[in-house]
Amino acid sequence: MSKSCSAANSLALALALAACSPDPDSAAQKAADDRAVAQVEAIQKQKPPPRAINPQPILFADIQKFNLFGAGCAFAPGGSMGAVLLTRDKAAFVKLGEGMVRFAADAGSTALPFDTRSHYVGKAMSLSLTREPGETDALRWHARLIVTDTFDQPVYQADGLVECQA
Repeated sequence: MSKSCSAANSLALALALAACSPDPDSAAQKAADDRAVAQVEAIQKQKPPPRAINPQPILFADIQKFNLFGAGCAFAPGGSMGAVLLTRDKAAFVKLGEGMVRFAADAGSTALPFDTRSHYVGKAMSLSLTREPGETDALRWHARLIVTDTFDQPVYQADGLVECQA
């Protein structure tokens, strides 16, 4: 075996042994790594501030465009005549900008007229429609609409009137 091969083998053996021997700084490095991981996890668990949404009135042209015909309920905020929420048996719809956001019915939530529900869930938001206490009319009542983000933070809420029809 040549001297250079013997020296290379000795160096490789020394490096391998050094890698296997306990390093006094490894405990400190592990502690630093654990702190860094904990900081990243803490940041990931923080809730970002809620980003308010501004639902637009759903017009007849929108109903035609998105084929939203059928029995269900409509919620209009305040004294407005323009509904910002349409509920159906399997889905609810809110218009944001020019697009329509679809929410799936929560079958375990309170039943409302025409097989609609009080709670619907979307990809990034969910919504709850709550009848105000004392309301007795089956097809028209005062309600509160609350839309929440994925962190369950309200991004829209309004009191208004619900009207249901077939």
